[in-house]
Amino acid sequence: MAGSAEVALERLKADERLDISSQLQAARLAYFKALDTHEDLDRAKFTYAWCLIHQKSRDEMKMGASLLWELTGNKELRRDSLFYIATVQFRMEQYLDARKTLEKLLAADPDNRQAQDLKAAVEKVLRHDGAVGLALLSGAAVAVFAVGAALIKRR
Repeated sequence: MAGSAEVALERLKADERLDISSQLQAARLAYFKALDTHEDLDRAKFTYAWCLIHQKSRDEMKMGASLLWELTGNKELRRDSLFYIATVQFRMEQYLDARKTLEKLLAADPDNRQAQDLKAAVEKVLRHDGAVGLALLSGAAVAVFAVGAALIKRR
């Protein structure tokens, strides 16, 4: 079943409007406490990573994605971790990486509607970027041909 790019883009816009600065502080404290006690570490790591990936700072998003990659070995958190990694990759315009991550997720959970929608949004951007790239390449080829033709005429 094909996903809806528009739905995924609306979700991403809604996520960008979230103000979770107070949650980030609490999640950070809980994560560092869990590192010391080893109690519910994966859940604390996931919550902290989720808060980080919803920040505007690319460094914080990368840190959150890194924590999520660590959680992909946890069977309970793998699906959500892969989805949020792909979300970060999309927000950071790493569309090919987002596609690969979503393909991993959809291989294990082919009916995941959110993943289908985000993959549709990734494919839409890649098609658009491919068309723009092709147009630029065609324009450059025409320019090279025109310069070459002008040089040949001069001789």
